[in-house]
Amino acid sequence: MAQSETSSTQPASKPRRTLLIVVICFLGFVMALAYSLPSRSLFGASGPKAVRPVPDDTVIARVGSRTVTAKEYTDSLKNLVAMYRRYAEQLASGGGSFPVSIQQLRQQGSDRAILQQLVRRRVIELEAERLGLTATEGEIQQRLREQFRDENGRFIGVEKYKRQLARMGTNYVDFERDLAYTIAEEKLRNFITSGIQISPKEAEEEYRRQNTRFELSYVVLPAADFEKEVGEPTEDELRAYFEAHKEDFRPTKDRRKVRYIYISQDKAAEIIPVSDEELRREYDPNKQVKSVQVSQIVLKVLTPKDEDKVLQKANDLVARARGKEGAPPEDFAALARGNSQDPATAVKGGDLGVVERANVKPGDAVEAAFNLGVGEISEPVRRGNAFYIFKVTDRTIKSFEEAKPGLLAIVRNRLSYAKASQLADEAVSLLSRTRNFEETAASIATKLNVKPEEVKRETPFFAPGDDVPDIGSNPSFEEKTSALTEPNEVGEKVGIRGGFAVPQLVEIKKPGDPTLDEVRDKVAAKVKQEKALQKAYERAKELIAAAKNAAGLKAAAEARKLKVEEIKDFNDTAYLDNKSFPAAFPNAEKVKVGELIPMPLYSARNTVPTVAVVAVTARKDADLTKFAEQRKQTMDRLRGDRANNLFETYIDGVKARLKESGQLRVDKALAERVVVAAAANEAPTE
Repeated sequence: MAQSETSSTQPASKPRRTLLIVVICFLGFVMALAYSLPSRSLFGASGPKAVRPVPDDTVIARVGSRTVTAKEYTDSLKNLVAMYRRYAEQLASGGGSFPVSIQQLRQQGSDRAILQQLVRRRVIELEAERLGLTATEGEIQQRLREQFRDENGRFIGVEKYKRQLARMGTNYVDFERDLAYTIAEEKLRNFITSGIQISPKEAEEEYRRQNTRFELSYVVLPAADFEKEVGEPTEDELRAYFEAHKEDFRPTKDRRKVRYIYISQDKAAEIIPVSDEELRREYDPNKQVKSVQVSQIVLKVLTPKDEDKVLQKANDLVARARGKEGAPPEDFAALARGNSQDPATAVKGGDLGVVERANVKPGDAVEAAFNLGVGEISEPVRRGNAFYIFKVTDRTIKSFEEAKPGLLAIVRNRLSYAKASQLADEAVSLLSRTRNFEETAASIATKLNVKPEEVKRETPFFAPGDDVPDIGSNPSFEEKTSALTEPNEVGEKVGIRGGFAVPQLVEIKKPGDPTLDEVRDKVAAKVKQEKALQKAYERAKELIAAAKNAAGLKAAAEARKLKVEEIKDFNDTAYLDNKSFPAAFPNAEKVKVGELIPMPLYSARNTVPTVAVVAVTARKDADLTKFAEQRKQTMDRLRGDRANNLFETYIDGVKARLKESGQLRVDKALAERVVVAAAANEAPTE
């Protein structure tokens, strides 16, 4: 039976100031990483318990006299994850699809982008040094004085500056080193791009391009929609395509086939008895809060510059509600009525009523209330565009019997991981000693109370990065199996999807021309895709011929059961439907209203081959009377774009020269180990 708690006591804890700083330049880099990177799965549901870290001072990349160490790479991974988490906390959605762990970061491929950024930084440092463009101590100090000013515009002082960095979790030595790099990069960029000029004619052409607007009708024909029509490819088609594109399917690394003993964590759970005594030891009333009677104060953050001011007010309200500097606590309801910016609850003294745990979504601010005792007041909680302060006036606790199913799941999950790990260790020991796969499988199956077939698995030949059936693309599995060099050699246990694997090598194939049978599925998929794309082109050309012009597109499309989409404000910097088609009008002046684009447009964006038929239904030319007031802005933007392109081309050239001379070397395998270890040993997210 649920239990209710009430109390009028106030908590003794002191308010804690929380400082949230979002570094804008780094955040821009963070957002850029989210696009179009391949997905890779690091571990299965359970994952390995621990992976030995690579020593901090291990060098994973060299650029001339400079290095990138394992610690720098690991710290960069952790910093990016921390930035994602802080940014996600500010979104009302609770963060959406932002990666909040190194494992998720790696699934997006962002780990490789971070390593590339670290190497790029070393290249820029080296080139700036070669050209005498490094930051001077005077330049660093001047930049500090510009960035750390008080409300009167004066430098806040060295000690206060260091304390402010410490509150942000940043060491001032690291900060000044990063600042020196930023200054050096700016000086190098200015040196390389100072000669760029933009003519008034170029600016006018750019203004026309940006500001000529179209209304379009269009029909999208994804190749995937036609795969059923093309059917399965014949053997002759497969062989012809394979012979013509053999290079595309040629592996560049060793391929391995392994058999492995699979220990399911779920099956391990089924053989573990859990007593009521163990469950009672697990039962903690404070962790079994079913519902809370809660009140709130909401303070909104309207702009980033208001952050500190609003937080200061929130901390002051917490102190007043708890009893400030020996003064008696103020009435929370009165504080809510006078200060809360949530009209619906402010008029009721902040009362939210009874909030059920089951109805609270992950990331909701009110989650914090379930960690409070009756009468306690929370620290300010930052969610979305506001700070929240909560007070719990009553709470309902699940009885032991109510909590028992959940406790059983928790205990079994914890014990089953340990049990599965123990059985995997036993399998490693027995298989290493006997090299007898069948005998080991039978022994483990008996202990799991399953048939031997349920623990025996075998992979096809796979190379690093491949998706392995039942495992996926798992670098930890790759690492353990890549160490196996002799048939029947046994590897260490490794966490995979749903449990553990104990691998035994069957065979290694060296890089070379594959047979059709080895890559048959991949070849078949490519043949079907190309035939389907050809079908899409044919259907698009038929549609263009039938429609004749923009006015006829709708009727022609409907006759073929195709959907016509519209976009009202399109220029040649936009994307059709915001997802599939790049700019269609490199010569916007030549596009006339009522015309169909004479050829279907093709896009492989997001690797999905698609074509479209596009009609121009209206056009609004750029208003040149406004060009004069935007000339400078347009010229600056053009110059900035060209400067960025020139600088990146220059840095790419420097990198190429360093690689060619052997001065730039990256140990990708070692870098992979750093990521695997960092992800495996990362503390779980709450």
